[in-house]
Amino acid sequence: MNTLQEKISAEVRAFELLAAVIEQSCEWFVRMNDRKQVVIHTWDDDPRLMIDPCATVERYYKDANEHLVNYMFHGSQMIAPCVVIANDAPTCAVIDSVISLVLLADAGWPAKQTPSTLAMMRRNLRDSIRNVPHGSTVTEEDYERLKIIDELVANNAYQDALEAIGEHSRQCYTCKGWTDEEVQVHIEPYLMRIPTEEINAYLTSPNDPSDSRFIADVGLQ
Repeated sequence: MNTLQEKISAEVRAFELLAAVIEQSCEWFVRMNDRKQVVIHTWDDDPRLMIDPCATVERYYKDANEHLVNYMFHGSQMIAPCVVIANDAPTCAVIDSVISLVLLADAGWPAKQTPSTLAMMRRNLRDSIRNVPHGSTVTEEDYERLKIIDELVANNAYQDALEAIGEHSRQCYTCKGWTDEEVQVHIEPYLMRIPTEEINAYLTSPNDPSDSRFIADVGLQ
């Protein structure tokens, strides 16, 4: 009742924009919840994300709670990931942050922009999975290792990146049962970003002698 009319108008306009974004999206669909309010779902079966935009706005203006109301369904579990409006986010409307989250799904949940609490949504991402053998299970631990490798390469910390690539390769080979060739194809996108001289330097004294069976064949061919 104490909300300024200009704030209400901003939310209405943002809801209209959200509706337009959802209408053009292939990642989301809408339904009515038990309170006869619209909620939005990703099409992914497992995991699947639901956002309640109306409850998000209501909670923000009633309780000054900046958390988005969202639920993730993974198998038989339902969790409420912690997703908070960023401090540097535009303050025109709360729904702007919901729109941003919707657009992240449309963009494939890019690792650098996706909240860490929603990292599991990257399970369906091509750029996060990076040439995983068909039918293989990719865990959250795998994603975290790949994220670290990507950041190390981006920051030119090549020796640390190669050590992490070696560790990840060994995990894929021993724990997942991938073949040498499958591991090499999997890590190739990272090795192609590392200068050959850096790979040579690492292989003179690898963190683990078995690293060379994966890294050398790919990086030095």
